[in-house]
Amino acid sequence: MIALLNTVSYGIEEKECYFVRYLFITVAEACIKYNISSGEIKIEAEAHTVGFFKLMKDISYAGFSTATADFNSKEFFFRKKEKESIELHHYIFGAKWISYKKITITGADEKKEVRKIKNNGYIDPLTATLYYYRQVKERKPIEKKIFYNGKEYFVPYKKIKIKERDIKINNRTYRTVYVEIDPSKIKVGGILQPTGLWKLWIDKNKNRLIKGEIRIRIGKVQLEIK
Repeated sequence: MIALLNTVSYGIEEKECYFVRYLFITVAEACIKYNISSGEIKIEAEAHTVGFFKLMKDISYAGFSTATADFNSKEFFFRKKEKESIELHHYIFGAKWISYKKITITGADEKKEVRKIKNNGYIDPLTATLYYYRQVKERKPIEKKIFYNGKEYFVPYKKIKIKERDIKINNRTYRTVYVEIDPSKIKVGGILQPTGLWKLWIDKNKNRLIKGEIRIRIGKVQLEIK
């Protein structure tokens, strides 16, 4: 979906939305939007619980990132709300340093963390989605480390597990590249905390996720494109 992928040119904007299901029940909806123009990648993402699950667990996530066309992160913002707790992350990526800011609000209490961290070529979590799609489909190794919550994380995929598969969703057949990764070392916290293997079906012709089976704190959750 970027110039480096040879399949797509600059000046595009695409948005994909997903149903998030737990125990065959839709518990949340999520959307991600990519805008690629003038040598810059902009990504926006948001998710929120729906229906009965929202009454039990009022959860929402929203964020954005900007990066260069070769996946060098420039800025990352993320807001996580779970019940009465809110987390705000804001990172500015410089050539040598990352300006790191995190605010945690619980009720009337607010905790702020601000510091500078050496930038060892890190990539933010949102930009990492496109980076992983490219590397997986071209069978290239993961070289960049993800930066989140003040720490670095290296999450390679299982190369021997890469396969091309046709899957059918809502009476439409997609040609996909299937891959497995284990992001459980990434300390996200809250209900989104990865706990085991993630199975992903990536569109062979476009840089987007078609289906995912992921393991997080509440158990196995399934994502499917709308």
